[in-house]
Amino acid sequence: MTKAKFDLQGILKQKGTKHQGFIEIARKVDGSSVRIPYIILVGAQDGPTLLVDCCHHGDEYEGAEGIIKITRELDPKDIKGALVTVPVINLEAFADGQRIAKMDWSFQDMNRAYPGDPEGLITKRITAFYRENFIAHADYMITFHGGGNSLYLEPLCAFAPSKKEGKTGETAYKLAKAFGVKVVWGNLGDAPFTGTTTTMSTQYDLPLIAPELGGQCVRHDLREENVNLCANGIKNVMMELDMLPGKPAKVEGQIEVGIRYLHTDEGGIHKPLKKVYEECKKGEVLSEITDLFGNKVGEVIAPYDGVVIGYWAYSTIHPGNWAFLYGSYLD
Repeated sequence: MTKAKFDLQGILKQKGTKHQGFIEIARKVDGSSVRIPYIILVGAQDGPTLLVDCCHHGDEYEGAEGIIKITRELDPKDIKGALVTVPVINLEAFADGQRIAKMDWSFQDMNRAYPGDPEGLITKRITAFYRENFIAHADYMITFHGGGNSLYLEPLCAFAPSKKEGKTGETAYKLAKAFGVKVVWGNLGDAPFTGTTTTMSTQYDLPLIAPELGGQCVRHDLREENVNLCANGIKNVMMELDMLPGKPAKVEGQIEVGIRYLHTDEGGIHKPLKKVYEECKKGEVLSEITDLFGNKVGEVIAPYDGVVIGYWAYSTIHPGNWAFLYGSYLD
């Protein structure tokens, strides 16, 4: 298979049209392809290019369904600019219902693989292609994440770069607030990992937001609600950018927090004692960990006064796993 080619700029010249299909990235053992699906709505009028993606982690589905929903509802003739979407970028992991694609022998996390490597492991080849052919041509970006198979997350919207980092940061902050959820995550640069899509915001001077919500533990009860939240969030951002008529409704009681990932010291059975939006004092016990005989072997302690945003949903937890996403209120 020759090197993948994709002419986004050529598509964006075709006003008032809709395009969808697959990009062939590499050949697999069975002769089929590693592929990336895309859905692009090119507006009839000039305007910005908004890039929206989901499933860098294959078990984080809600945003993918939201993308599919909104791209079926919108008419390109009503749009200013272009809505460029990739509903599932990590299709191999998505098909297996897993966070990471097993075909990459290194078990590379796709959202730790930026800026990518066009001659490296397959996950880094995908991120390099996506960066060069999609991210580099976007004016604004939404990248969806979620609780996946192991976490429960109350809907939040992170943004990058920081609102202190000039006009780009201020714009990202406005888009995060417009997306339409209660929690806005304001210190994404403090997250304990690198190589994410958010690192591209600085490289390309790109206002970027990262909504996170849901997880498998609530998929059936809240599936439709979360999918609608994602679809409406895309629409809200498009209205904020004047790509669609109207203005996004303000969220009452919206809060801005910094979030810290709290890790466990011991493995065992995880028993959360605090729930989402519950405010806690420094030193309070957030959860207990017991062994297989019911004996307490560990605790997760609140490191400061704050609020619970999300927590580990499986009964079993391993040493070093994330136990809580814990927020501190920001001014």
